[in-house]
Amino acid sequence: MSDSSFLGELSQRKVPQAAAIYVAVAWGVTEIVVTVVEQLFLPQWVATLAVIGFVVGFPVAMFLAWTFDITSDGIQRTEIKSRRGQASIAFSMVLLVAGTAGLFLLIKPSIQDTGQTAGAGDALPNSIAVLPFENANGNDEDTYLSEGLSDELRDQLGRVAALRIAARSSSVAAVTRGLDALAASEQLNVAHVVEGSVRRQRNRLRVSVQLIDGQSGLSVWSDTFDRRVDELLAVQQTIAENILRHVLPEMHSVETEPATRNADANELMLLAQHYEKQVRARAIRDDETLLKAIDLYRQATEVDPESALPYSRLARALLYLGDIAGAEAPIFKALTLNPNLSEVQNTLGEFYWARGLPGDLAAYERALELNAYNADALHNYAHRTWLSLDAHRRGESNPGPLFRRALELDPLSLARHAALGDYLGKDGYVDEVIEVVETIESLFDGAEAYRVIGWLYELIGQLDVAIAWTIKALDIEPDNPDHIAKLADLYALIGDAETALQLNPYPDPGVLFQLRRYDEFIDAAQMRMIEQPNDASIRYLLGFAYVAVGEYQLALHVLGSTGLPDTVLEGRLRSVLEGEAFMTMINAMSASDIPEAVELGQKLARSMESEEWWGDIGWIGLYRSCNYSILGNDERALHWLSRIMESPRLRPDPYLRDSWCYKQFADHPVYLDVLRHQDAQREALRNRLPNTLEAFGVSL
Repeated sequence: MSDSSFLGELSQRKVPQAAAIYVAVAWGVTEIVVTVVEQLFLPQWVATLAVIGFVVGFPVAMFLAWTFDITSDGIQRTEIKSRRGQASIAFSMVLLVAGTAGLFLLIKPSIQDTGQTAGAGDALPNSIAVLPFENANGNDEDTYLSEGLSDELRDQLGRVAALRIAARSSSVAAVTRGLDALAASEQLNVAHVVEGSVRRQRNRLRVSVQLIDGQSGLSVWSDTFDRRVDELLAVQQTIAENILRHVLPEMHSVETEPATRNADANELMLLAQHYEKQVRARAIRDDETLLKAIDLYRQATEVDPESALPYSRLARALLYLGDIAGAEAPIFKALTLNPNLSEVQNTLGEFYWARGLPGDLAAYERALELNAYNADALHNYAHRTWLSLDAHRRGESNPGPLFRRALELDPLSLARHAALGDYLGKDGYVDEVIEVVETIESLFDGAEAYRVIGWLYELIGQLDVAIAWTIKALDIEPDNPDHIAKLADLYALIGDAETALQLNPYPDPGVLFQLRRYDEFIDAAQMRMIEQPNDASIRYLLGFAYVAVGEYQLALHVLGSTGLPDTVLEGRLRSVLEGEAFMTMINAMSASDIPEAVELGQKLARSMESEEWWGDIGWIGLYRSCNYSILGNDERALHWLSRIMESPRLRPDPYLRDSWCYKQFADHPVYLDVLRHQDAQREALRNRLPNTLEAFGVSL
């Protein structure tokens, strides 16, 4: 049989037309089925079965099209008298069946993948999001009960190692964005969602709760509890047990551990957490509200002195306040009562870090052993690992995956995105920072998001864009002094002192520092130290200011009060600024002819032997060049000094112009080239700024 006769036979019998009609109808019906499946939350296999049915039905339809004709007398079987015609039919059907089988095999992997992954995304079968419970009364007075119950339930379930619990900030964001259970499940990558409501009437509560399957949107379990207010703890325990029974049916022996088994202590902690979270959510510090939380936590420890978490949370709040000494007793009391709580170990790590003591990394590691899904512990561990000089020396520092894992557990948290961007920016990954910025823009809106975006652009040297985003934040919150202070700082950094001072006639110490107005800065910094005695960063800057004006002994006194040089030499760097402060200390010692300066410099040089040592090349260059200068290795000092020009980020003028270590290079061509390069960057930014502001549609 020739190809032409075969094709002619196909055309004569209208098989191509039938095939086209069949494909069009199948495609349209499949689209309808998929839509119905999505809208009615039907199982994904319904759509999959429809696709398989149409594929299998194709050879049948083609056989019928070949065998029968539609005539004026109805459907008539086509007569085939010749053996050649019969052979054509047989051969054609073999080809048709083979082609259909091939098509099925081709799409089979896609069908399987669809069936396996539909509706679940990256969700784990034992993953849960506890959304903030609705305050059914609608009054502010009872918010702490509804939010507190969901928070405590989330924390309690989080103590079960087999469960992955979505972080609070993302759960709150899901409700704020108006996401339903299905959308929240998809956004948070969880298999189950818990939602509920709390209604209070005098001393009675009605708590409604349901556990929802994240794939189907159907309720797995629901219940309503009518109880007295003092029975809320018992209700919480019952809810937690029912959730476990449905999510982990195979683990009959698993128990949940509440923060306290005392009803009075539980209510005190609910209210304390409410106040503390209010403070942490605000851009402006509110110590008065934070002190209310601290007092309530203290009362909870008195009511229930045998539970670890009231003490741990008291310590956490004190650390946030800046009362490091005050946090010591409660955190070690919590550790004595129960060292096997992830939350306790995380707070212990925060305490060690705040004190500049060894042990913070070990505490975070223990916290993650106890709960691998503790996003706060992951974040802290990533940050401290990144800053650990000792970890870098051992080649064990790779914080990027840790930051990303914390973000996966808390995908709707602006703070997690900001932390990842901050790390990438300070380590010089410009392209990756832009990706983080784009993600933030797609997920978040409002002043706080704009402030974060501005900071990330500052990290990569695009200060004109940083200014534009900060102005956008100020337009939304015109009374927020933080935005004004940041704008003034940015204008000072690009060398526009006039605008910086116009923005803030009583400038923040940071602006005075950038403008190298050291006498005024020293006065302002001394006042700040009285107001915030635990703020080490102001002490670091004050130490440098003393070096700049030649008061080296005063510099050593101030810097020594921060724990330097021990924190750095023992590998416990607490911030990039602390590293710069360490260099300031060596500067002051060298200027005072203290022999230990060379010894400290040598120890630092040994810690930086690798050329691939971490961080933005501009910061590394500043750090290393100054140290080599003090050690008398001018060649290495000038080499690293020149590399500052490779960084897109501006270096603050004070460190380049007023560091004691650079005085010997005052007339050296390399040093002068670096200063001219920095000045040229500032001038380019000032010239570019008007066009940038116009493009953003903003102005001062």
